[in-house]
Amino acid sequence: MSVRVAFEAASPKFFLGPTLEAMPSLDVVLERQYALDPTQPVAFCRMRCDDHERLERTLAADGTVAAFDRLDRTNDRARFRVRRSESEAGAEAQSRSKSDADTDVVGAYRRWVSVGGELLGGRATNGRWEIDMRFPDREAFTDYHEFLAARGVELELHRLADGPSAHADDAVVTDSQREALALAFEHGFFDVPRETGLTTIAETLEISEQAVSERLRRGQARLVEEYVVTD
Repeated sequence: MSVRVAFEAASPKFFLGPTLEAMPSLDVVLERQYALDPTQPVAFCRMRCDDHERLERTLAADGTVAAFDRLDRTNDRARFRVRRSESEAGAEAQSRSKSDADTDVVGAYRRWVSVGGELLGGRATNGRWEIDMRFPDREAFTDYHEFLAARGVELELHRLADGPSAHADDAVVTDSQREALALAFEHGFFDVPRETGLTTIAETLEISEQAVSERLRRGQARLVEEYVVTD
């Protein structure tokens, strides 16, 4: 039975990793990708930032990026077509010439394709990717997870569900973000005056205050974008 997996990942070895490290406020939505040649996958991304000139300079120095074209731009948003580094060896060579980052981006792409994985969605905020994927079975995901872990990719699993999930398709926030937001609401974090602080929520979830703060910010940003902001 197929499994639906949602997780966060952060590493300079991931696609756009060096750019996300250099510009943690950058917001990236992966709209779609294809690969007529498996060694040259192409991604279409929507990016939001305050300094587009800096963004393009950073992309040009990113060892995970072989080439990119800006397709359009409106205010603080722009769409790019990005060709990933051509091969693991090529990425390393590009990394040495363009930046100090060690990349393995196409190796990761090939891996999830080889085990039958399907990328359903991806978004990067605060320097981390939030990824939604489907695998043919749990063994296939385990293979991919071990592949990433062996390469030092920091990964936090949010959801692993057997079979298709309508809830996952419709979700605006991740399960971990929903849990943090719900606890914050229940404890009066959003009340005026505030009834509790981050410490209480962090202790309940058994994570750091910084991790709670990031989950709340990301969750609120997703809710605002989905239900408040219109293009």
